[in-house]
Amino acid sequence: MAVSEINKCPNCGGQLEETEDESILRCSSCDSEFDSGSFVKPAPGGANYAGDGFTKTEWFDFRVAYKALLKGSEAKTILGTFAYCINELGTSEAIIKYIKREMSDVAGICYEHHNEEKMKAFIKRAAKDSLEPDEKVLFYANSGIFSSGKKGFLVTDKKIIFCEKKPQAVWYSDLQSIAFEVDSDFTFVRFNSSRPTSIITVDGGGDRPHGAFAALACALAFEEDPNRDRIVICKYDDGLDDE
Repeated sequence: MAVSEINKCPNCGGQLEETEDESILRCSSCDSEFDSGSFVKPAPGGANYAGDGFTKTEWFDFRVAYKALLKGSEAKTILGTFAYCINELGTSEAIIKYIKREMSDVAGICYEHHNEEKMKAFIKRAAKDSLEPDEKVLFYANSGIFSSGKKGFLVTDKKIIFCEKKPQAVWYSDLQSIAFEVDSDFTFVRFNSSRPTSIITVDGGGDRPHGAFAALACALAFEEDPNRDRIVICKYDDGLDDE
């Protein structure tokens, strides 16, 4: 079946509605049922992404089917944002603009000229020794709702620095895998194989920042080295041993 417009029945033009089985849409007029993966779904920012996943196959080594990750509304938000940033935007410059435009109201996201003092305070307290002289900080995200800026991560042009008890960095040149947790009450995006290098929450941000920052890391990784190894996309606990 060709990819069709979301919420419009190909048979009668009636309204499509979700069912208890999240992979199935049912027409309210003629009761026809369809695989939800065959439809174009609205993406953040007003554009669309194809429900069958990510188009940049040269970037990724898929260890799990895209549909297998789509369990629950949180997973759809993360994967939808990730796919939109990869498929429709595709460059770090475009993704950075998207985050600033679409997530400027998220309390925990800071960048130049936007909650900048919070970002500077976090760098001074937690990440000063982790930055190189020529490294540009793109975003700071407070990842603890009640942490008062004590927990978070910095996204730079070279790496992501996760800061809780001590800073831990994932360099884009060393980015090997991105794993998605989709089966729990909380959503996680893990970079490589260490649980401390995971995006767990962003203060006031829902789940869109998870997908956007994961996509930005991928774009920066391939802009740094277009011939690098593909990045593994997998479930949170598939084939990755904790460090």
